[in-house]
Amino acid sequence: MSEKIVVGVFTCEGGSVSGPAEYMREQGFEQIKKIERGEDVVFNMGAGGLSPSPEVALLVSLQTDYAGWVGMRQFNAMRGAS
Repeated sequence: MSEKIVVGVFTCEGGSVSGPAEYMREQGFEQIKKIERGEDVVFNMGAGGLSPSPEVALLVSLQTDYAGWVGMRQFNAMRGAS
């Protein structure tokens, strides 16, 4: 049985990553591709020794990107409501 790792709203278990469905559809899978290409600073720093494991680094990167995604959605909603 593999270890379940949770960071914020994201989970990694058995080699699978899960998180909020709307984010994953709109941006999450693109963020994972960015990580795979070595283009994500948050993941690179974590995987370079700041996180206890690559899985944690992955989830921290997703959580960080998700926070920005939620913030922009809220900002755009407020702008539209004005």
